[in-house]
Amino acid sequence: MHAALYVRVSTDKQTVAMQVEALEALARARGWTWTVYADEAVSGIKESRKELDKLMFDARQGRVNVVAVWRLDRLTRSLGHLIHMLDTWVSEGVAFVSLSDAGMDTTTPQGRLLAHMLGAFAAFERELIRERVIAGVRIAQRHGT
Repeated sequence: MHAALYVRVSTDKQTVAMQVEALEALARARGWTWTVYADEAVSGIKESRKELDKLMFDARQGRVNVVAVWRLDRLTRSLGHLIHMLDTWVSEGVAFVSLSDAGMDTTTPQGRLLAHMLGAFAAFERELIRERVIAGVRIAQRHGT
């Protein structure tokens, strides 16, 4: 198995060293080879980031079997973006592990269940947003805008 170890910090006053050390220990313990993808001084809100984009490309090319992060908030700050990435990786046969978030390990049955539950919540959230948008449009139309 080849792992993509993704690390990120938000400011140039922080370092990714602790995250890299912990993820490399995980990879060694599981017998994985790995590549580190490090976005430094980049917000987790941004969906497009140099190293994350490279990781996504490598996953599409079949160069990655598992993506590992130290904690979910290092990967993204958006539930929708997280679900999109998980869905993409599932369709590409790529597993996902979050070292610090209990249960987020799609190499296990419990982790796959949790990922499906997150997907269900995301779908529910999308439907609620859709309903609110439709209601807002109807109100605007009634008021002539």
